[in-house]
Amino acid sequence: MPRNRNHQLSFRLTESEFAVFEKKRIASGLSKTEFFLKLLKSARIQVFQFGESIKNLHHELRKIGVNINQIAYLVNIGHDVQAKYELHQITRQYEETLDRLNHFLDAPLVNAQIISEGVECCSGT
Repeated sequence: MPRNRNHQLSFRLTESEFAVFEKKRIASGLSKTEFFLKLLKSARIQVFQFGESIKNLHHELRKIGVNINQIAYLVNIGHDVQAKYELHQITRQYEETLDRLNHFLDAPLVNAQIISEGVECCSGT
């Protein structure tokens, strides 16, 4: 009888990764192949595109860091009122940037998942 599974995969794990794999596999009562296939068929994989949107977020976060340093300087030279105003402005800026980052993380480029056994689907979002 010809063998159906004629592709072999090889990958490396650290001791701790292998220990987790084996602990879960043994608890499942499945062979390594069966366990891996079950993982493969039920896994949800998110792929993110780190393009201009992430570059813009990175730039905004760097600007916030610079502003925090300026606020620390204002406090150190006794300009507490101005520092308080700047802190209010940076808090608003931080919340807006965090919202944009959360939106990015909630909307990955691709959600790849198994729809039914033996059928894969990749849909862009």
